[in-house]
Amino acid sequence: MTIGKNPALWTAVILHLVVFLALLLSVIVEALKPKEKLHVFEMVSPPAERSVQQAASDPMPAVDLPDPLELPAVPDAMIPEPTPPAPPVAPTPPPKVAAPAPTPPKPKLVDYKDFVKENPIKQPKPRTVTTQAPRPVPTITVPTISIPTPVLTPSNQSLSSREVSELQRYGAQLNARLNQAWIKPPSLANSRMDVDVSFDVSASGRISNVRFRPASGNSTFYNSIRMAFAKITSAGPTPTGQSHTFRATFSMAD
Repeated sequence: MTIGKNPALWTAVILHLVVFLALLLSVIVEALKPKEKLHVFEMVSPPAERSVQQAASDPMPAVDLPDPLELPAVPDAMIPEPTPPAPPVAPTPPPKVAAPAPTPPKPKLVDYKDFVKENPIKQPKPRTVTTQAPRPVPTITVPTISIPTPVLTPSNQSLSSREVSELQRYGAQLNARLNQAWIKPPSLANSRMDVDVSFDVSASGRISNVRFRPASGNSTFYNSIRMAFAKITSAGPTPTGQSHTFRATFSMAD
């Protein structure tokens, strides 16, 4: 049997070597460890005990004590008066402990019907409403200007519907400018009068040839209209690029 083919033998050999090395190492450590010095103690009795024992063994000397009856009398003045006993100390009363605050009572639940019975709701007194007679509303005349509309003439009868609608929009813009420029005579505030006005507008927008129908009327009313046209020197180019005649109605009443 060879050693290489027996692992159990190798294991036993290794264990023996490990144990041997551990023993060898412990012996080396013990040999190298420094040895402690031995201390010798001698038991000696203390001197005090010996002196006490000697003193106990020695006989005590005799002492002559005087007779208590032969002692001299002590005067009363030298006898101290007895100290009166201290007055008793009143015990300290224990501190007062504040009484705990009383617990507030729980709110009592009241039914709504019972509450209404105990506290009836007061009905408010009806208010007396005095009716006033309606006041008469004064009639106020409002001066108005109808939107200038183009007058159909042989020269503009061939206009398309689109051009006619554009001329109507042009007349609405001209109406807004005339309303701004016309100052209504205050003296004719409550008067009822109206007049048809025809006027020509060139292709560039210049207004001319203002005509009234009827031709004669209130001079103050007519002059205010003439001044309104005089303020508008130009109405702007016409949308068709041609001159046109427009007609509008100026009225001092609704």
